[in-house]
Amino acid sequence: MELTGRGKTLLAVSVAVGLTALLVGEGDLLRAALLAAIAPLGGLVLLQWTRPELESNRVLNPAQVEAGQQTQVRLGIQNIGRRRPPALMLEDRIPYRLGNRPRLVLERLAPGARSVVNYTIAPGSRGAYELGPLTVRCSDPFGLAVSHQEFPMTTPLIVTPRIEPLSSLRLPGGAGLSSGESQAQAVAITGNDDIAVREYRHGDDLRRVHWKASAHRGELMVRREEQPWENSAAVLLDVRRGAHRGEGDLSSFEWMVHAAASATARLARDGMAPRLVTTNAEFECRRGDFSQALRYLATVAPTSSAPLPGMVEKTKRHRSVSAIVAMLGHLTPEEAALLGPLARRGGHCTAFVLDPTRWARHEGRSQDPRERAFAEQHRAAAAALGGAGWQVVPVVSGIELRREWMRLGMWRGAAA
Repeated sequence: MELTGRGKTLLAVSVAVGLTALLVGEGDLLRAALLAAIAPLGGLVLLQWTRPELESNRVLNPAQVEAGQQTQVRLGIQNIGRRRPPALMLEDRIPYRLGNRPRLVLERLAPGARSVVNYTIAPGSRGAYELGPLTVRCSDPFGLAVSHQEFPMTTPLIVTPRIEPLSSLRLPGGAGLSSGESQAQAVAITGNDDIAVREYRHGDDLRRVHWKASAHRGELMVRREEQPWENSAAVLLDVRRGAHRGEGDLSSFEWMVHAAASATARLARDGMAPRLVTTNAEFECRRGDFSQALRYLATVAPTSSAPLPGMVEKTKRHRSVSAIVAMLGHLTPEEAALLGPLARRGGHCTAFVLDPTRWARHEGRSQDPRERAFAEQHRAAAAALGGAGWQVVPVVSGIELRREWMRLGMWRGAAA
């Protein structure tokens, strides 16, 4: 508990007037000064007597929200004491990126009573935020004294990247069919005995023993069973710090994260079982569930310890994919050469590649030798990827993902 600015001022003036009254011998003025001093001190006594005993909780609906969408925050306050406190002022501390701190007034709570207040926030940027702690203030009727009570609990809010509605697509030749269409049955055989067979397991039918492979390996081997062919795709995200341009929400990295989230969601809804791959993480989105991938994208940040070969090796571990969609920062020709062979594994490959000289133009920079070198590297890298079978889309400032997605020559549109 403490005096407010008003209470401190009144007390200071009362003391000054009282001392002056003593010096000049004015009894009436001294009595007035004493009465004025009683008001702020009385406010402290009143608050001590009516100090509330409260319990609080906070509920988010929903606790995970897409950037730009609203979430409702419910604050529950219960008076567990035996006294009725004055009106309460609630202030919930939230990160500055979510807006101003909400301040709510709660009428006097009877002993045992509970009240719920709501406020809404609409996060504009992805991330993991903590809401709280909650501060409850109450003051005397004249606003001369105030008491504070802080509830240290915090509540996490996950804000995932904004998902742009993209067209429902499928690959030429029947791959990547939209969900709901029948999937062909195929034998998981690539033509080589070492891939088409596996070790004998207890209970396997002896009629499935592959005698040629067994003789070659010196142990019983059986033919693999036929299994449903699952259309799959890989979404690659380049998280190298030095490969991106710009700062904050207007950076090329944020554009790439938004594009990766939108592509993953669209491919999952089309039944493609996409796999989100970065150097440091990997998420498989089966049965249209891409929530884990979105939670990762909510907090992913560029890092200096994310070599491109690591992402390439993770992608190579999966033998068959129907498509690869890569969101790449600035590439050198040598880095493009590492990515080139992936086009032979994923039948349809598209690379959104940052053009560093066209992301954020500044007058005079086009004549900078470094800018000319970056431009030359971009052209050489794009040519290397194109020669390896990739479809290359330059990423420049102001590019619209939805428009480029519809223009991709490797896809054929299908009704959602």
